[in-house]
Amino acid sequence: MCAHPAIWPFDPLMEEIYKKTARPLPKPLHQGSMPLSDCLKVDAMFVFNDPRDWALDIQIILDLLLSQNGILGTYSTCNGDGSVRNQGWQEDGQPPLFFSNADLFWSTTYHQPRIAQGAFQAALAGVWSRVTSGTNLRRTVIGKPFPETYRYAERVLKGHRADVLIRGGHGDNHTPLKRVYMVGDNPESDIRGANEFKSQSGTDWHSILVRTGVYREERGEVVHKPRTTVYDVKSAVQWALENEGLDGKLE
Repeated sequence: MCAHPAIWPFDPLMEEIYKKTARPLPKPLHQGSMPLSDCLKVDAMFVFNDPRDWALDIQIILDLLLSQNGILGTYSTCNGDGSVRNQGWQEDGQPPLFFSNADLFWSTTYHQPRIAQGAFQAALAGVWSRVTSGTNLRRTVIGKPFPETYRYAERVLKGHRADVLIRGGHGDNHTPLKRVYMVGDNPESDIRGANEFKSQSGTDWHSILVRTGVYREERGEVVHKPRTTVYDVKSAVQWALENEGLDGKLE
């Protein structure tokens, strides 16, 4: 935006804001007859958080999805070509697109849930569908409710548990991890992921839904039902302790 304001000409008043965090580009954007090797090439696109300027970000991502080999400022000759797989869309070395989560809503200090990264992803996919006459957007989405995230979490929990047992003098020959309590506020991501995850070691993932986040009873019955519902995280931890036969009240 700062290096080439014309790439998104609708918000000139935002230039001062962008300048506060902008850094020089390693190479210029492609224009005219510039050699491709002299121009900025993007190898991958990562959406780690909710974008702050959806329109600008959708434009830049779209430009790269339509580019030749990820060189910003170019347009692939494969696009829309019926002789190429997938009608030529995303078939010319365009950078892969990654999203860190698929949550449509998240909870803030506002009393109703706010749209999140999943909403941005839906908006981008909708624009892409219109541009490409209905072609699906290829992307990789990680985070909840996808099993890779839960598999990684279980591996980390097992490693931490082993360290705790060793420090406690129990050695490393301990019983397997029997149960994990997944506490979440979003039925579509937290609860769905825990319910659908199949542990390779047989660990039971018990989903607990809290009422202090995304979930709102007035929005209707949820599709992905938790095994337990409590008021807040403290209540969830207390319930889990009691379910395991452990005494003591949380302060």
